[in-house]
Amino acid sequence: MSKLVEVEGEVVSVVWRNPHIRFKLKATDELGGETIWDMEAGSLNTLQRNGVGKDALQVGETLRVSGPASLHGLDTMFAVSINFANGEEVILNPNLAARLLPNFNDPRANELAIADELIAESRIAAQGIFRVWVPVSRPVTGSGLYVWPLTPEGQAAKDSWDPLTDDPALKCIPPGIPVAMDNPYPFEFTNQDDTIIMRLEEWDGVRTIYMTPRPAPPELTAPHMGYSVGSWEDNTLVVTTTGIDYPFFDDVGSPQSPAATVVEHFTLSENDTRLDWTARVTDPMYYSEPVTLSGHWAWSPGTQIKRYECTL
Repeated sequence: MSKLVEVEGEVVSVVWRNPHIRFKLKATDELGGETIWDMEAGSLNTLQRNGVGKDALQVGETLRVSGPASLHGLDTMFAVSINFANGEEVILNPNLAARLLPNFNDPRANELAIADELIAESRIAAQGIFRVWVPVSRPVTGSGLYVWPLTPEGQAAKDSWDPLTDDPALKCIPPGIPVAMDNPYPFEFTNQDDTIIMRLEEWDGVRTIYMTPRPAPPELTAPHMGYSVGSWEDNTLVVTTTGIDYPFFDDVGSPQSPAATVVEHFTLSENDTRLDWTARVTDPMYYSEPVTLSGHWAWSPGTQIKRYECTL
């Protein structure tokens, strides 16, 4: 990721929608000329949980924006925070802020309090793994910092990826497994007898995990999520997913073939408050050896899954 920079200027337009809000800033460059910066910030869902509404960005307002600038030398920035003339600071991306700002360590520090009645209801309803989980640590494969064991075919496919045209998110195409699990939003497990449903807030994703042996249906309702079969090993849910119709392993163009197999382990802690996750991905076409991802979530009583509704 590029270094943190600051740009000061006037807001000339604002687009308030998922997957990320965007705004343009008119600034003056070093030669006195006018430059229009294209700013991208966090999602509506994250901002809403932090009490940041549309009134935080007003056309005609002058402010200072901090964030990592484009690695391609463009006048673009992923805005981490904005500072107003009166000294007020608003965090626009808590996850990046926790990584880049020296005095901001907890990405959930500014979240609004959850109503007591929602917390009480969720404590009554929670049973084992079946509750809402919020991410505490995740692999962040989209950082671009990983060096995967790519085969020559895999490297060629990655080298051909253009982030300005090939990123599915630009067309509101939701990610598949395993990258769909590597996100900063909550998800929920619900029990439906012979199936387990996983509702992911990001992209309004839904995974169906079949808990009894059966042939894969001829047409999957969510082909990018693949066909998932689960089983229990003590307090661990083991999920094997095949037939994934999604061409990428991460958010930065690393490829994934239809032959990929993903084996996940979701392990519940003894006190039911922590869920550890590993995913072992085997894809001989593009990777010379299996790749393992890991992370963990915490139970957040009262947290609800919001609609995401990506909009072009």
